[in-house]
Amino acid sequence: MNKLEILRKHLALKVDISDVDFDKFITLTKEAAVKKGELFIREGQVAKHQAFLLSGVMGAYNVDHKGEKHVLQIAIEGHWISDLYSFLSKEPAVYNVEAFADTKLLIITKDNFDRACNEIPIFERFFRLLMQNGLIHQQQRISNIYSDSAQSRYLKLLKEKPEIAQSVPQHYLASFLGIKPQSLSRIRKSIADNAL
Repeated sequence: MNKLEILRKHLALKVDISDVDFDKFITLTKEAAVKKGELFIREGQVAKHQAFLLSGVMGAYNVDHKGEKHVLQIAIEGHWISDLYSFLSKEPAVYNVEAFADTKLLIITKDNFDRACNEIPIFERFFRLLMQNGLIHQQQRISNIYSDSAQSRYLKLLKEKPEIAQSVPQHYLASFLGIKPQSLSRIRKSIADNAL
């Protein structure tokens, strides 16, 4: 599937978009590549872009006073990622956004994002729905961290997003699930042992 088909399929999940509007939106984006381990957004700097993943995997995290990384978001092909607070407010980012694998992106600047929303009404609707769904997902994830067992959270992720569980380094995946890497290792071993 080429880059335009990936984006078109993603948009079609939420809105009907004409070829004219789609083509106009594409002119407001550009392609970028981020190598594994590189930061796309650095905490403390303004997030100048929002990114749509064409391939690869990225994560948004902050680092606490002990140096531990706390993963807020994981994005794979067909997902958007940025530090939205920084991108929308032009204030310094509170999260790092790092490529967990070599990643290809379509990126859009804040000015072009605003232009898309003003000149292509269907995109304003799309991004509103995207942000609404993102907020709901984050609230559910936080609720699950407090109410579900670590094993239940991992099994739910395996069922709903197996590609994330397979493509993200264990320590980042554990952080995303709200557990320690050693606990995730035990959970995986227990699941494997019970499958035999």
